[in-house]
Amino acid sequence: DTEILCKSNRKIAAMHFGGITIECLLKSMILASVSSQEWKTDSNNPGHTITNPGHSFTDALKRHNRLYSRVQNFPEVIKWINIVENPSQNFITMRYSSSEPNDDKYKE
Repeated sequence: DTEILCKSNRKIAAMHFGGITIECLLKSMILASVSSQEWKTDSNNPGHTITNPGHSFTDALKRHNRLYSRVQNFPEVIKWINIVENPSQNFITMRYSSSEPNDDKYKE
């Protein structure tokens, strides 16, 4: 889907969709590491303390101690995550922009 959006000159949509894909992957990795498949909320206590990190990749990583400590050993991974999360602006906010990125920025 991301590739088709890009080929259709919808790079902002492709970048946004790619960010959502990474967000879902991180959240699934977090939930796979706990016994319950539910986020802790004020009204729900599934027996762990992991809350939904929202759209923040860094907050998601911090909720998975082993993954976060591994990422800390590779500064380039942190750089990549920051680029995906904030390519020119936050990837959630970006979907409302009318300014398409150039090819180099998109590839980055």
